[in-house]
Amino acid sequence: MLGVCCDVKVDIGDQQVTVCGDGSDIVVEVPSLTSVYRVMRQLRRLAWRKKRLSELSGLLQTVGLTLVVRTPSRKLISLGIENDSMLLRLFGVRNARLHLS
Repeated sequence: MLGVCCDVKVDIGDQQVTVCGDGSDIVVEVPSLTSVYRVMRQLRRLAWRKKRLSELSGLLQTVGLTLVVRTPSRKLISLGIENDSMLLRLFGVRNARLHLS
C-alpha cells in the first residue's frame, strides 16, 4: 500500500485548485463544476478522456489510493479503491464513482 502526505495549492488562471493527501486519500478541490468542465474540454476527444480516466482509476486501485474530486460544496467523482459504479462501468471505466446527489 502506498501512503500520501501533501498539501498543495495550484493557481490555474484566476482560480485556485487545492490538492490534499492523507494516507490513502487524495482530495482535489476545484472552485466549481465549470472549472472541471473547462479542464475536461482540453483533454481532446471523449474516447481519449475515457481511456485516461480508466487508466488512472486502475492505477489508483493497484497502488491502494483513492482520488476524490470535489467542489467546496460537494463531491463530484471518486476514483480508485472501494469505488465502483454500474453507470461508469457501462462506459468501460471501473473503480470510479460519480456522486450525483
